[in-house]
Amino acid sequence: MSRTAVSALLIMAAFGLSGCDGGEPKSGGVIGSTMQNMANETLPGAGIARVQCGSCHFFDKTVRKVGPSLKGIYGQAPRTKGIPVEIWDENTLDAWIENPTGVFPKTRMKIPGIKDAGQRAAIIEYLKQI
Repeated sequence: MSRTAVSALLIMAAFGLSGCDGGEPKSGGVIGSTMQNMANETLPGAGIARVQCGSCHFFDKTVRKVGPSLKGIYGQAPRTKGIPVEIWDENTLDAWIENPTGVFPKTRMKIPGIKDAGQRAAIIEYLKQI
């Protein structure tokens, strides 16, 4: 058998076994996760949150993009050390979304912020629900 054929077989075997972890099935699985994400899309503020935040953030706790997942952020302490916020609530999220570098100059989130108060309120409302 040629080296190319052997290499191809080894690669296929590796991909075939990559999903075999031998553990218990994860709760929800792919279908449950997909259904939850579809349900989240219908929540008020979902569209504007996806447009304004979705290029850097996922809304699923299990995945990270450039920035952290935003699922479950409301009511929690910041995950990044040094942010002068105890808990992400309406006021702290509003200030952050409007001007991230104004709240924490060392942030890697170098966006100008969202100046429209209505858009910020819709995003915060969405974050409360996910």
